[in-house]
Amino acid sequence: MSIRLFSKKQETEQFERLAGESERQVYAVCRHMMDNPQDAEDCAQETMLRAYKAFGSFRRDASFSTWITRIAMNVCTDALRKRRPAASLDAMREETNFDIPDAAPTAYARLEQKERMRLLREGLDELPEDMRKIIVLRDMRGMSYDDISQTLDLPLGTVKSRVNRAREKLCAILQKSSELFSSHSV
Repeated sequence: MSIRLFSKKQETEQFERLAGESERQVYAVCRHMMDNPQDAEDCAQETMLRAYKAFGSFRRDASFSTWITRIAMNVCTDALRKRRPAASLDAMREETNFDIPDAAPTAYARLEQKERMRLLREGLDELPEDMRKIIVLRDMRGMSYDDISQTLDLPLGTVKSRVNRAREKLCAILQKSSELFSSHSV
């Protein structure tokens, strides 16, 4: 039997506050995992629903953002499994997280950058799902190794080695695909 520390109203208010603070982060994680904005939105909504239903079991020994990110990753993984083959990341082309700012890019530089982003998305698409997750969390979302460890429920050493292996595999894929990713630029 669990002892309720908060009233249902207080618990709902606390969830709404925490979820509101994490809403953009949840959508961004879903957007990186899914191949189109509609699926990402559906997964983000499902994440919020699952988190609300499970909020009573949130132990508060981890941060809320880590807890809800884990739920988002699970929701996206479930959605991807339901619709095999693996999701394409092609729709991510326009997302600003992939644009590298340039003071005054030439038309050629912009074209080259677009092509690199396309090849990067294709390279990510070739990675196994577990490697793609690790790359998304570490290199695209900027999560710490500790947060990834908690999110994916993996030992810290495992997370570090998987990040390294995923990066190496992505580099190998990118180096094969184009001169835009020479060993000096990856």
